[in-house]
Amino acid sequence: MKSGSPLSRKVIAIACCTAIGAAFMPVAATAAEADLAQKIEALQKEIDALKVQMKIVQAQPAPQGGNMVSAPAGLELSIYGVGHLSADHIDTGADSSGYIHSNSSRLGFKGSYDLGLDGVAAIFQYESGVDLTGHGTGDGNGGGVFGNNLFTRARDSFVGVKGSFGTAIVGRLAAHNQWLYDYNLFGDQVGDLGNIWGQSQPGRLDSAVQYRTPNFGGFSAALTYDPSGNQGMKDASSTVLKLDFGRGGLNLGGAYASYGQGPALSKQKAAAITASYDFGVFNVGGGWQRETDLGGVSGRNRNEATIGAAAKLGGKGTVKLQYARAGSVSGVANSGARQTAVGYDHAWNGQTTLYVAYARTANDSAVSFPSYDWGHGDQGVPGIVAGKTATALSVGLVYKFDMGLIGKR
Repeated sequence: MKSGSPLSRKVIAIACCTAIGAAFMPVAATAAEADLAQKIEALQKEIDALKVQMKIVQAQPAPQGGNMVSAPAGLELSIYGVGHLSADHIDTGADSSGYIHSNSSRLGFKGSYDLGLDGVAAIFQYESGVDLTGHGTGDGNGGGVFGNNLFTRARDSFVGVKGSFGTAIVGRLAAHNQWLYDYNLFGDQVGDLGNIWGQSQPGRLDSAVQYRTPNFGGFSAALTYDPSGNQGMKDASSTVLKLDFGRGGLNLGGAYASYGQGPALSKQKAAAITASYDFGVFNVGGGWQRETDLGGVSGRNRNEATIGAAAKLGGKGTVKLQYARAGSVSGVANSGARQTAVGYDHAWNGQTTLYVAYARTANDSAVSFPSYDWGHGDQGVPGIVAGKTATALSVGLVYKFDMGLIGKR
């Protein structure tokens, strides 16, 4: 108990009054002393009880990190992120140089809140791209308007609800990304499948709503819609349908997308199927994609395909190889490309991976597909000249974390 507290001042006051009374009224001293003794004894008991309570509070451990703020019951919150840096040597066919790139590094918060309605919960995710080189542009996340920024552009971010009925969310959501990573052995590295399959399509939709069904014996479906009003023009709505099936080591995917291009233009469309099988020690997979009415021009179509395989080495290593091809656009001669990527990933632990990757993209004379662009930083790299072969050699480090702050993990 601190000196000068209300309780101690009360004890002192009673003692002083007693002393004065004893000096001036000795006749009534006996009765007064008896009454004073009872009051002092009662006060002493209160003091002893307070001391015990203070000891109990001091003995209780503080929450992790010393945070004394209590969280609402039913809330779960975690912070997660990816730091991905690489040293690259890139040859565009006309220029060759070395670079340090940040590749789709990110930071986000996600969680849920139990609404107490038979398992229904509110869910949320707020995720931003991060440029660990500080350029703020060309970081694999879509870059930023201004340079020298740490945070660049919003990634998948949303609020919604989930329950036995499925999941419904609203925000900035995946579009082509919904199937580009079904089987993509070089995601965010040089040789990413998006360099071939994603150059004409949006990876995300900025203002979309999505409903995903529950899992029915391994099968699920998702429907994503972005109204045209958010694009600032008519006939610009977009729709994406994604189907998934997984059982054991088998994974199958199907997708159809329609992206509005505005008045007087056809909707640009894409359809794809993907498949992979994981045998444990190694896995194989691939897919086929058809793009139609590219750029809103009716009849401008292209077929694309990919195939790849990966094998584990010594428990922590993985060697991988992937090939992707873009056929020529209908009516446009010499407009195809072929990308080959080979690499080795070494997982130091569950959070840290060191890798080396090499990618080569051979372009026909009318096109300039890259070997390093999709998901991978391209800050400072000159544009590729049509018809040139682009190569990239990359050594990278990836660190991932996902830490619960509140609630179950």
